[in-house]
Amino acid sequence: MSDNFTACRELLSDRHYLLSSLVPFMRDRRGDVWVGDRWHRDLMMHLRYLPHMIILAAQVDHLEGEDATRVEPEPGQSVEFVATGPMMTGRRQIPRVLPGMIRAMRQALARADAVHSGAAGWPIPPGLILNPMVVRRGLPLVINIESAFWRIPEGTDASLRWRAEAAATERFARWTCRHARLGIYTQRSYAESLPVGPGGISAVSPATWIHQQDVLTPDALARSWQEKPADLRLLLASRLTAEKGTGVVLQALRQLEAEGRQLQLDVVGSGSMAGQIAEFAAQARSLRVRILPEVAYATEFLPLLRGYHAALVPTTGDEQPRVILDAFSQGVPVIASDTAGNREVARDGQDAIFVPAGDAAALAQVLADPSLTPQRLRGLADAARDKAAASTHEMMHDQRAGLVHDALKGHMPERPAGSSR
Repeated sequence: MSDNFTACRELLSDRHYLLSSLVPFMRDRRGDVWVGDRWHRDLMMHLRYLPHMIILAAQVDHLEGEDATRVEPEPGQSVEFVATGPMMTGRRQIPRVLPGMIRAMRQALARADAVHSGAAGWPIPPGLILNPMVVRRGLPLVINIESAFWRIPEGTDASLRWRAEAAATERFARWTCRHARLGIYTQRSYAESLPVGPGGISAVSPATWIHQQDVLTPDALARSWQEKPADLRLLLASRLTAEKGTGVVLQALRQLEAEGRQLQLDVVGSGSMAGQIAEFAAQARSLRVRILPEVAYATEFLPLLRGYHAALVPTTGDEQPRVILDAFSQGVPVIASDTAGNREVARDGQDAIFVPAGDAAALAQVLADPSLTPQRLRGLADAARDKAAASTHEMMHDQRAGLVHDALKGHMPERPAGSSR
């Protein structure tokens, strides 16, 4: 255990750290809690330096899209899941769910010594209710800004309602960050546009899910490239939505198909545009587009990545897709949108090829370029692997443990954990 982990764990040995999560959980008939495998990996790492956690989250009957894993804390650790209600799928559910959400938040806050929250969510941000309650109680607030998905991408023909909601969320996010004791941001642009207030601590810490053992050794990387097929193979692993750039990819593919180009692209993911991608794949003649079944992140996704020469990351917003470092860990460079989030972890011409965000014609041009060869992409692979090796999940949490320790020391209520307010 690192010095940062040890110091933070000792500071919080008799304290409760409340975390508000947008990721749902499931409870079985025995009362055991199950979460998706990716969230499980992250939660277990949290517990190494936040030994007593309370998780506020929606409860569902079953988990979709990934393998479920039972939450089993180690000796000396505890985690309690408090349900805020069911997973809401629309605004009409808010009046029915909101009273129970408020009760759950009050129940959890009564035992909390520090609160980790956010500023956004749909159809209602939990932080909209929770964060003012935290500020009124004088508890230290830790805010994690991983994305600003409410922001409207440049050039988008947004409705008046969308613009009004985006502006309101932006104002609330700024208010929240001004009241934060600690603001953790995945990129510099978020730290600059959503700053903490006087006395707050601000830090940029890109999100990563890869573990040290996930990163290929240089020898393994060399072997993996020797085993790749001779013809160029690309992978799009993403939520298949307009916000993730799926529409841009589809437009580029249609252009390439009309020009009679040849390209092999595999697609893995689900979302509102999955049907359009599948329809194009069925009708394409010169392009070979395959729809792959979704795979478990923890056991199958990284080996899947290893079989490709590059991954497409066509995001149109400024979020930071985690698939970049996932691909890098397998020595696979990316063809990515030139956005603030992507620039935080990837470097054009070193481990990535950047394309103007939202520009389908530019993406088609890059994909059709005769110089886009396995040999060229192999030249980016070593730098990609090195970036991943310096950006592991353990390193991210080590940095965050130090930040949480420094932010909370001397700023938590002077009372033993578990006492009532």
